[in-house]
Amino acid sequence: MMIRSLRNISLITLVSAGVLLFQACDEVDDYYEDNVSFNPERKVLVEDYTGHKCGNCPRATRSVYDLKSIYGDNLIIIGVHAGFFATPNPPQAPSYKYDFRNTVSTELDTDFGISLVGNPNGMVNRRKNTDGSHVFAYTSWADEAAKVLFDFSTVPASISIENTYEDASRSLTTKVNTQINADLPSTYRLSVYLVEDHITNWQKDYDVSPSDIPDYDHREVLRGSLNGTYGDAINAITEGSVNSNSYNITVDQEFEATNCYIIAFMYDEATKEIIEVEQTKVIP
Repeated sequence: MMIRSLRNISLITLVSAGVLLFQACDEVDDYYEDNVSFNPERKVLVEDYTGHKCGNCPRATRSVYDLKSIYGDNLIIIGVHAGFFATPNPPQAPSYKYDFRNTVSTELDTDFGISLVGNPNGMVNRRKNTDGSHVFAYTSWADEAAKVLFDFSTVPASISIENTYEDASRSLTTKVNTQINADLPSTYRLSVYLVEDHITNWQKDYDVSPSDIPDYDHREVLRGSLNGTYGDAINAITEGSVNSNSYNITVDQEFEATNCYIIAFMYDEATKEIIEVEQTKVIP
């Protein structure tokens, strides 16, 4: 998207209004193209907490991909399957037998209390809500994403990811470089996650009939972490410092490597807020 001069109006209000219009106006894409500019150096992570038995969750997923159609690669999405609605049926059941959960998704859901509040809910750059939690209803994701992407101050860090994948062994080596662009005041960590896009399986969707969909397209599902749920400490946080981390894993045979991505993000250990995020395909 071409960057244009800012108007003397609230861009966040524009985004909110535009998203509300999205459902009813086919010209919304042209509206954004003509009126809205955001900081091309900033990226934002939306964690969409979901479950295959959650009939309202596809509505939230569609809303965040509507946002992605506006922001493109500046908006990064993780589908986190966890909680009651993600529980699989027993093997002898005719449907909903697949288990999308993993230790990382379960730990995140427990620690941040997402499904305790009820799905669909999620986090946007793990920013805090006014109630002190990190949980935002999907109807608030557009506003929260705008607060990040319309911040034109210096981005405090830059992340680059280099993946090397060996098909025969399914070995993946990921190198993450984190460059510090300004002196940072706190303690920071780097998390490196693996996600898989386009997993076809059952999903309940109350917006369609019949509501049980056997071939639903599950998007950018969290598959695990290369360095634990909460990652590694970043030690060099003065301006100009570069932190280099390398990880090696064997990609599970169950995963389609051509649809996998690495997502790396740097966050404030005290507040949990993400200050930068990047995403790169496992196989470019």
